[in-house]
Amino acid sequence: MDLVVIGLGYVGLPLVREAAQAGLRVGGLDRDPRVVDGLKAGRSHIDDVDDAQVSDMLTAGFTPTLDEAVLDDARSIVICV
Repeated sequence: MDLVVIGLGYVGLPLVREAAQAGLRVGGLDRDPRVVDGLKAGRSHIDDVDDAQVSDMLTAGFTPTLDEAVLDDARSIVICV
């Protein structure tokens, strides 16, 4: 994983979008299962990122998760809380 973003809110999710568009393999860690489940289903929960962009992020390899193990192989970690 090139980058893991901790906190997938109004700062973290746009960062994920930009990183995925730049070709990075991105993981996203959030503690709210509703956020993670929604993103896995292609649904955005913030105004600045729409559902189509979430779908594109997932297609590019974005992995939203509740599991802290995603941090184990991260080359870079950004905290957005």
